[in-house]
Amino acid sequence: MRGLAVLALVLSWSSPTWAQDAEPASATADSSQIDATKLGVSLERIQRGLRVIESREREKQAGTTLRLEFQVQVYGKAPKIEVLKGVDLFNGPVPGSAPTHRQFIEHVTPQIYRTPGVPLSAVAFWLANQFWEKSKKSRCEEEIAAYRALLMQGVSVSAPRCTQ
Repeated sequence: MRGLAVLALVLSWSSPTWAQDAEPASATADSSQIDATKLGVSLERIQRGLRVIESREREKQAGTTLRLEFQVQVYGKAPKIEVLKGVDLFNGPVPGSAPTHRQFIEHVTPQIYRTPGVPLSAVAFWLANQFWEKSKKSRCEEEIAAYRALLMQGVSVSAPRCTQ
């Protein structure tokens, strides 16, 4: 059984040498006869380019005309691509995201039904502060008037604490 396996292995290794063609010389003869039209190359253009190059070289060697040829190679640094430039992801809304509650209410509610420009609580605080200052001033004036009256009567009284 082992002998049969060894024989099959030897035959399988040697079979590619039997399958090769014995005519490599004819393949090289065929390669010299290549059809240029199938390659997509224009021989006329290549020949014309070679003629132009030859004429330029002859003119350079003759020195009759001065032709300057420049080859410029430009190297540069690619610009940085900044995707999130100017976008603050930590403070405030993200551009292009859903509107906030306040923005939604401003969009939906007509101007006529929105809250007034000055909050009513601020107006009430201002009025209470004005009332307090007026009552404090009137108390001070009363205290000074009582002090003068007592001084005019000759009573020894300490001066009032408030000032106007």
